Amino acid sequence: MTTARHEPAQAERAPGPSIHVVRARKLLYGGLVGGLVATAICLLIFGLLAGAKGLISAALGAAMVLFFYVVGQLVMVHFADAGARTLLTVSMASYTGRVVALGLVLLAYGKNRADWPALMPMAVFVSTIAVVAGWLAVEIYVFSRLRINVYDTPYEPPSTPVDEQ
Repeated sequence: MTTARHEPAQAERAPGPSIHVVRARKLLYGGLVGGLVATAICLLIFGLLAGAKGLISAALGAAMVLFFYVVGQLVMVHFADAGARTLLTVSMASYTGRVVALGLVLLAYGKNRADWPALMPMAVFVSTIAVVAGWLAVEIYVFSRLRINVYDTPYEPPSTPVDEQ
């Protein structure tokens, strides 16, 4: 248990975004780069292998993933300076909303599959997995380079009364 006291923040803030917003933006941009690179690779591969049908299917899978992650990271950027409880509540509400929206899209496709003959389910699936992997790989790389400082107070052993020794 530490007994360190945290000094209150200074009344005057430096101009510009806080370090939390800067870090959240770096994660957004890094993940977006990884997702877009994976998207381009999938579009190229499925475009060459299956023509327009593969291209459209891969684009749909990639667009769903990019929407899901971009919206999530934008929420995190917007609320980066909020308290922990607020941030948790907002991120969970955002996640729930995005999952429901994605579920409704998949439900609509499942019920009207015959109306969408131009889609290749395998291309949608593979591009979805590839874009998620691309986004997360670069986001993890960026996170490992954020230089988040960790401070710990020096250890002070408990005091013992003289007569116990």
